[in-house]
Amino acid sequence: MTNPLADPRSQMILDIVAKETGVDRHALVPEATVEQLGIASLDLTQALFEIETKFDVEIPVLPTTAGQEFVSIGALLAHVLATLDKQAA
Repeated sequence: MTNPLADPRSQMILDIVAKETGVDRHALVPEATVEQLGIASLDLTQALFEIETKFDVEIPVLPTTAGQEFVSIGALLAHVLATLDKQAA
């Protein structure tokens, strides 16, 4: 997979995640895990709702692993970008 940060939409997505989760924007790097960042599932869900609103898209839920839909920020970005690309096609 290519670097998700190379996509200009990634910056908007990460800005939303930072705002909704209260996590410093600079800490939101692809390799950082949701657990390491201390992001609560409710905050992540709210961030996804805001991303859906911003991009006018429905982001499907991934099969969960130990209660976490996204293990890392990179996984979150890849999933959102793939959803946006699929909608645009």
